[in-house]
Amino acid sequence: MKIVSLLGFGLLFAVVARADCPPDCVAGGGPPPTDCFLAWSASQKATCIDGTECDMDGVADGACTFSLQACINVSGLPSCTPGTLDGIPVVTPSADPLAPQLVTALAALDPAVAGCTTMALRLPLKVSLAGIKPGKSRMTVAASSGGRRDKDKVRLVCQKNTTAPSLADRVQPILTQRCAIPACHIGISPQGGQNLEAGQTYAQSVKVRAVEARNLLRVKPGSVKASFMARKILGVGIPRNTGGALMPFGCPGFVPAGGCLTADEIFTILLWIANGAPNN
Repeated sequence: MKIVSLLGFGLLFAVVARADCPPDCVAGGGPPPTDCFLAWSASQKATCIDGTECDMDGVADGACTFSLQACINVSGLPSCTPGTLDGIPVVTPSADPLAPQLVTALAALDPAVAGCTTMALRLPLKVSLAGIKPGKSRMTVAASSGGRRDKDKVRLVCQKNTTAPSLADRVQPILTQRCAIPACHIGISPQGGQNLEAGQTYAQSVKVRAVEARNLLRVKPGSVKASFMARKILGVGIPRNTGGALMPFGCPGFVPAGGCLTADEIFTILLWIANGAPNN
């Protein structure tokens, strides 16, 4: 199944206010004699809903930004005396969506002294033709000193926000700029017979049979896979007889007058569809 990369899901960080371990620093669950080698600013096992209070950016944008900090050589934990680490803590597996971010953040620390990472961790949702699925991180982080090791597990989950973006305030402005332009989805003879001008989008899209793919609706509330509009903006699952063109037409190589959809714009439209495509 093809997974579409959205929203710059690479090494994107947000700065956390403090670099020292908070007073309530949480041991990671390793052996007590070594548990101070690596600790955390909060529980490293957490679930967050995109755009809610636990998400640092507070926006339902397709990723949860966790404020979790990794701290090394932590004082005050029972049965453990901090010392000089043998090196930067090791993060596995490298294929985990958060691993490159945490590796980069840990590399900025001095193994000989106490310190905490200062970068937040941005965990993306999984977006594909199958819909919007939770993003999951399952890492193991290991720190060693003098041949002794502290190994902690990180289990973070980002879940989809279940509130649909406003059609009028968030989705329509995107369609107006990108799609409702001359020779496209505008006027009395719009492309594909679908007018996407303000006041027309809902009636001409939601639960309306697609002219180019009669077995699909232009927008099927609650289903990205069964929505022809979603397939067209993702550029996947498009029937051959429709030409298989990504929309807006010409993107990404030949940018049309209205410009190509950004990753944020694609996610906003998909979230509206996935959450019921209301006329809100």
